[in-house]
Amino acid sequence: MAKKLLLAIGSVALFAGTIALQGCSDTGPYGYGPGYYSNSAYYGQRGYYAGNGYAGAYDQHRYWHDRDVNNDARAISQGQANIRHDKQELHEDLENHDYRAAAHEQAEIQQRRANVRARKADMNADLSNGY
Repeated sequence: MAKKLLLAIGSVALFAGTIALQGCSDTGPYGYGPGYYSNSAYYGQRGYYAGNGYAGAYDQHRYWHDRDVNNDARAISQGQANIRHDKQELHEDLENHDYRAAAHEQAEIQQRRANVRARKADMNADLSNGY
């Protein structure tokens, strides 16, 4: 009798869980889409959905695109300023015959150049794709 009662409770729990999870069903490859009982205005509301990115107004999309491009431009400018500063330090180290510090500055310059190249590539991709 106890086994049958536990089996019945387990079956009801499994059935209820299946119905509950149906409300969270995914219509696309990622994120939670509209469930079985959800209304059609779900995707009309603004918000972030994991599979689709930001599903809001066009102005919001432009805001984030412009912000990303501006951050890239600011990082490129700062990186170039840091490279100029490192070149000054490199020149001073070479004048003072401090070759270990000069080698360190050269390594920093190379790393900063690689970072600036990567940021430029990212910014150019953002600009050419229209994001």
